[in-house]
Amino acid sequence: MNQGLVRFLATQVLHTGENLRVAEVACGSGYGAHLLAQLPQVRLSIAADINQEDYQQADFSQFAGQFVLMDLFNPALAPESLDLAWNSSSIEEIDQPLLAIQSMARLLKPGGSLFIGVPNRRGPAGWLGRIADQSHKAWLGRNYNRDELHALVTEGGLQVERDTSYLFGVFIGVVARKPENHLG
Repeated sequence: MNQGLVRFLATQVLHTGENLRVAEVACGSGYGAHLLAQLPQVRLSIAADINQEDYQQADFSQFAGQFVLMDLFNPALAPESLDLAWNSSSIEEIDQPLLAIQSMARLLKPGGSLFIGVPNRRGPAGWLGRIADQSHKAWLGRNYNRDELHALVTEGGLQVERDTSYLFGVFIGVVARKPENHLG
């Protein structure tokens, strides 16, 4: 999943920049940040999470990015310091997804991009959610459709540019931009 998503970000979001600063927020293992760090246009790739458990279990021999121990709602990164903040498959588990989007948006430079990927209600994750028992539903988190994901990101103060589906339709994602004239 990470390799395909990184290819999408490289060709659809990061293709026109250089010396870019990116962060995979709520990263788990940080493998996506590791892959993005290897792109020539990326100067700094940060893997940020509230704990190090998944990152430590991944046991990278030579992690290409930087790991930052960070609470999404109280980020350890400077506001307006990133060209791209992104997350795949964590927002659906967060009780306050709008606050998470707003927190990530504050990290973006004006004109910076946000990518959010969530389970697709109309894909296999949605179908599984209909038949799963309560413990599995809790693990799956909330499923979204495109309109709900667009509305969430727009309410977070960002302008939706494009969306995609990935991992055989299990996930949908949206690319949004922080307005150039964004205040705060």
